[in-house]
Amino acid sequence: MADSFITAMKYSMTVGCAVAIVENLLVIAVFAGTKRLRLKYYAFIFNLALADLLFAIAGPTIPWIESIFSECLTTAAYTVSVLTIFSAAINRYLALSIMPPARYDSLVTGYRLIGVCILLWFFGLAYGLMLYLISISDPDVIVVIRTFGYSLVAFIIWVITALAYFLAFRKIKQYTPPLASTAGISANMERDQTRVQQTRRLLILFVLILMTSFFSWMPYGILSLITHFKPNLFYDITVLALIWLGALLYTLSTVINPLLYWWRLDGFKEGFYAMFCRCVIKAEPRETEIVMSQNENTVADTSL
Repeated sequence: MADSFITAMKYSMTVGCAVAIVENLLVIAVFAGTKRLRLKYYAFIFNLALADLLFAIAGPTIPWIESIFSECLTTAAYTVSVLTIFSAAINRYLALSIMPPARYDSLVTGYRLIGVCILLWFFGLAYGLMLYLISISDPDVIVVIRTFGYSLVAFIIWVITALAYFLAFRKIKQYTPPLASTAGISANMERDQTRVQQTRRLLILFVLILMTSFFSWMPYGILSLITHFKPNLFYDITVLALIWLGALLYTLSTVINPLLYWWRLDGFKEGFYAMFCRCVIKAEPRETEIVMSQNENTVADTSL
């Protein structure tokens, strides 16, 4: 019974990774082909899609081929995704803390955000390479790092990220248009309100991504910690079945994240329809053009 369950989990994991590859390729294509989405406002979402794609590409080999390289590559990809969600939280907090908004826009430019994303990839791939080299020279050490060290550090990062989002939401509740209190300057209330609404919407999206990633990772992380302190459980077929179930859940975030973009991300549906279903856009060309023009100006002005 447990053997059949493990086999089912392996096939499910392979299918899940295949679905994630298609979904994240579509996400990347929509971002690359939609002008209104090629903004620093969405830099970390694009980076997260790249990390999920790499994870999904390397993931299908893990259930069927014992490959240290694939395991290290998926770990590197997941590390990038965790750090991207964390960086997005810090960025949202800065967007609400650095006043006036023009100062934030001058400090946090699109090129600097791209630089941050490159650093995240450098760190994630360097960590994966380190795991690979250690696993070749000392397999026992790599088990300790992956089952105990990585799980503990990932949990700490999740807690800090959740705290950053909590502080950002508090900032939104306390936010007042910065120009309203400045003598001799008239505040653009509509622009400031739009800025708050966009920041709140993006925060909600990343909180959903955070919750999805955390709860999909948590069962596997807990099992890793338990088996670290009780290695004999690796020989228990029931525990092994639970580990493969945790591995399946581990991959689900790469499948769910694109669905969250579709549901919560401003302009994503329109960009998808414009790229893959042009007939839908042509039905109402004037209305579509007006809406896209207004939204582009709004996002460009806020530059979140």
